[in-house]
Amino acid sequence: MPEPTATKKFRYEYPIMEPHFVEAPSVKAVSTFIKRTYPHNYDEVLPTLVEIPDWPEFWKVLDADGRKIPRAAR
Repeated sequence: MPEPTATKKFRYEYPIMEPHFVEAPSVKAVSTFIKRTYPHNYDEVLPTLVEIPDWPEFWKVLDADGRKIPRAAR
């Protein structure tokens, strides 16, 4: 069984002031995703891309049974 890939969390905006959050193994993966998702204006979206240390407070992380995992337990 392959080992799980460590992932990082990222935030970008499109349109401006409309945040989107993604989790990926690298910034290159997110860049490729953005270029594929926004082919006509990715050059406007890429400058808004930043790595974030953790999900925002409103973000819920669930276990396999659908229960919220407390922030302290992540």
